[in-house]
Formats: sequence, structure tokens, C-alpha cells
Amino acid sequence: MGAPIRHKGEVIRIEGDRIDVKMTVESACASCRAKSVCGMDESEDRIVSVKDSSLSSILGSGDKVIISISEGIGMKAVMYSYILPFFVLLAVLVIASLVQESEGVAAIAALLACGIYYMVLYIFRHKVEKEIIFKIDKITE
Repeated sequence: MGAPIRHKGEVIRIEGDRIDVKMTVESACASCRAKSVCGMDESEDRIVSVKDSSLSSILGSGDKVIISISEGIGMKAVMYSYILPFFVLLAVLVIASLVQESEGVAAIAALLACGIYYMVLYIFRHKVEKEIIFKIDKITE
């Protein structure tokens, strides 16, 4: 297994044992010297909720932290959010195309299947939360 995936962030809210951290995730373009020429410089703010009752009393709003997740767990998150829905979409599209004559109906069925997949994922989000665990460390300056 590889090194953990790490991002710097800032605590924006603490409610009980839940700590919300805003982090700026930069694309591969961030390290490119030609990014200003091509206009593809991308960075995106994301908010991650971390459940950690031991740190909620130590951290305060505005504190700088490092969020990390193991590479294996990160791949599991990618599988749940991108890979599995792609295969659901593809399978339903192929099956619906074989059953239906209309490609439009097949496309709508595939999109609906993806919507249902994400609803089921949302319903079981608490179970998934227990599998995908972020670690938070305070940055001491």
C-alpha cells in the first residue's frame, strides 16, 4: 500500500465530535509552469467532515490542519463514487438497448439507474462513513 493522501486545510466549524475542514484541492495543473498560458489552472474548495471526539476540544475555528486518508481507502471512495456508477450506467444502457428499440429510452433508463444508485448510496451513507475514515492532525507552527 502506498503513502497516505494528504491535504492542508482549515477548520471552519466544530459541532460535537464532527469537525468540518475546508481544503483547496489543486489539479495537476498547479505544478505546471505553462498553466497561465493555457488557462487550465484549476483549484477547488472542498469541505470534509471528520468525526474525532478527541480533537474537537483541542481544535478551534480557523486552525490549520492536515487531512489524510490511506491510499487504499481513497481508492474505495473512488470506486463507490465513480467506478461502480459507471458500470451501472453501462450495464443498464447495454441491456436497455437490447430490449428497447429507442436509444433515447435506453439512455434515460441508464441515467435513472445511476440516480437510483446514488440514492441508495445516500441512504447507506452512515455505513460508508464508517469505512472511509479521514485522519486529522493540527499543524503546529
